[in-house]
Amino acid sequence: MLNKRWVSIGLVGVVIVLAAAAWFYWFDFSKPASFPANEQLMEKMNKVLPTAAVKSIQEHVQVDERHVFVPFVSEEGRYGVSYWEWKKNKWKLLYINNAGEPRLWKINSNDPSTFYIVWNSHPGDKVSYMKFYFIRDRGSQGHDGIETYNPKIQLEKKVTLMNKSYGVLSMPADWLAIMKSLQQAGNPNISDRLIDSVLPNNNNFYFGFISFDQSNQEAGIMNSVNGSSFTNGDINLDYISILNKSKIEEPLEQ
Repeated sequence: MLNKRWVSIGLVGVVIVLAAAAWFYWFDFSKPASFPANEQLMEKMNKVLPTAAVKSIQEHVQVDERHVFVPFVSEEGRYGVSYWEWKKNKWKLLYINNAGEPRLWKINSNDPSTFYIVWNSHPGDKVSYMKFYFIRDRGSQGHDGIETYNPKIQLEKKVTLMNKSYGVLSMPADWLAIMKSLQQAGNPNISDRLIDSVLPNNNNFYFGFISFDQSNQEAGIMNSVNGSSFTNGDINLDYISILNKSKIEEPLEQ
């Protein structure tokens, strides 16, 4: 009888554990519900950041199944950004800012294929197109008495606004290929440098951008910076360096 009692207790315990595991799996990995209506989004955004004063939603940009970028226009005519994630069985506002300078959104910091450059450029800045760059500066380093020279890497992606102030740019295939080749090159620090921060504070690897007007002149972005913001701390968002033409190397004329 005693053995049967312990068997029964054990079976009940197994059932409870399995039920709890199934509940937690459903809670964390359930299929996302429909994205909230604009009225609900605006109510949430204005509640957590009253200075955003959201007047209208421009679009819901589906980044992937569980992540959505929502650009907006404020009562004061500012062009802002908000980032949303389906998590714990609901849509959560991760970050909102009433300015839209380009930022790097790293959904999974260990996987550069989930990195996105996101922006909402104020029309007053008169930006016609932007050029984004992935750059490694040339230099040298020593390891075990061996000096290694690193040539410069400069990859460029031009993005035209095409009557849209906002956009989401996934990592171009050639950028990802270079990152992968660098990770496999045998440098013990490459993986950390690229994956952990990619790197806003590192002098060797970084992302940057230049804005241009219709006359192909560099455009300032004074209306798209210095906004007020709110974050719940559950997002990996990096600044992208503002560059100028003097930082960019052009190919030599033949």
